[in-house]
Amino acid sequence: MSAEQSQFSKLSKKQLVIICKELIDKGFESGNPYSGYVYNDNQDTLTDVAKFFGMSVVDLDVEFFSKFLEMNDETLSQIFETKDKTLYDKLIIPQSKKFKINYTTQGRASYIEYYDDNWDSYDIDWVEDSLRQARENGNWDFWNGNLNDTEYEDHDMNDYYFDDVEEVKPKMNESYKNNKLDQMDKKTLLKLRGLIDDRLRNL
Repeated sequence: MSAEQSQFSKLSKKQLVIICKELIDKGFESGNPYSGYVYNDNQDTLTDVAKFFGMSVVDLDVEFFSKFLEMNDETLSQIFETKDKTLYDKLIIPQSKKFKINYTTQGRASYIEYYDDNWDSYDIDWVEDSLRQARENGNWDFWNGNLNDTEYEDHDMNDYYFDDVEEVKPKMNESYKNNKLDQMDKKTLLKLRGLIDDRLRNL
């Protein structure tokens, strides 16, 4: 499953240059939009400019222009100075990627755990006392059993941690199809089709 892209990434480079000019004039900052206190200002600025295109703004759109301006800073400066439209081809359209993030939450709660376990005894009435004795002797403990369910009450999360982030790579067959077949020219594809046809005739 591919990553979702900003709606603005579908606009022409000419339209993107016009938007960037407006954003820069209004103080939109490039780079990480979540550092410091620039996010709300950047979002408000982009929302104002996007109204002229009949578009509403989401977080991914703010990220798109933060990255677009960062990646194309020098090229955009040249375009604004020279008005040279041939420079549009040098503009790089950033691509969103899918990432997996692992995280941990921490808090306090009252909880009830439901276990079961198998225990050998000569009498059903002795089993509970036998388990208590085994626990005192260190021969058995609660986590030796099978945890079936846990109920939490009065849960109060007081902290969280982001552990690590990694890019989600496309499956090998998707990657092969997208990269290898797209790179083949017409001549190569025709030769491949000829080989397949020859093999089919010989079957």
